[in-house]
Amino acid sequence: METELTDVNLDSLLSVVIPNHNYGRFVGEAIASIAGQSYGPIELIVVDDASTDNSVEQIEAAFGAHGDTLVSTRLIALADNVGKLGALNRALEHVRGHYFIILDSDDILKPEYAERTIAELEKARKEDDTIAFLYTDCMLINQAGEELDRGKSTAWDPALLERYSFVPEPAICLAAPVLDAAPYDEAIRKGTKHHKWKKIVAAGWNGRHLAEPLFCYRMHDANLSGIGKRVIGEVESGIGGERILSGYWPLQTTER
Repeated sequence: METELTDVNLDSLLSVVIPNHNYGRFVGEAIASIAGQSYGPIELIVVDDASTDNSVEQIEAAFGAHGDTLVSTRLIALADNVGKLGALNRALEHVRGHYFIILDSDDILKPEYAERTIAELEKARKEDDTIAFLYTDCMLINQAGEELDRGKSTAWDPALLERYSFVPEPAICLAAPVLDAAPYDEAIRKGTKHHKWKKIVAAGWNGRHLAEPLFCYRMHDANLSGIGKRVIGEVESGIGGERILSGYWPLQTTER
């Protein structure tokens, strides 16, 4: 369902893109977490990247169950697998919001995520108008949604971005810098968020870290970064406590 947005203030509109590939078991929860935000207005674009499971059916069911709380919903079902950055490239032509979030289809935003991060982003921009995005910590959850430990990001330092991937997906961002940095390199299949943030920062933009766990990052065997297998193995062996996520996320690479 897409509307003309004639009655929507585009300066407050949040566009959310969910790329999905074979996460039919999770994507409905991701969509529900967008529909459950305390912030509005929100448009949602889901790109199904040639899934071979029941993803499309789950996405359509979630749209039917939760779409009325959103300004618009759009499903882009791709016939060929193009990877996360390819899915992002195809979604961006439909983005109409002032604010922008990518949410991985196996993750969940807490209900206050958008409201809290947009407020903090605007506060930060009053101090420094080169700040275009704001990112948070998270709670690590297992496949069933049970909390494991807290995942911590790192305070913003653009120099560190050359050596570490520490800005998560999701992060609230002004849409314009994301659009201006496109298209993104579809040959990169791991470290995709690292590639995206590096391009945005190379254009002169900066970020800000909010040390609050405002989203849930799901750990499972199929995480593209490999973090799920590693964290689950650590938890099963009795290694608990907070984790600095930059030690787990890969830098951009074309390896699969």
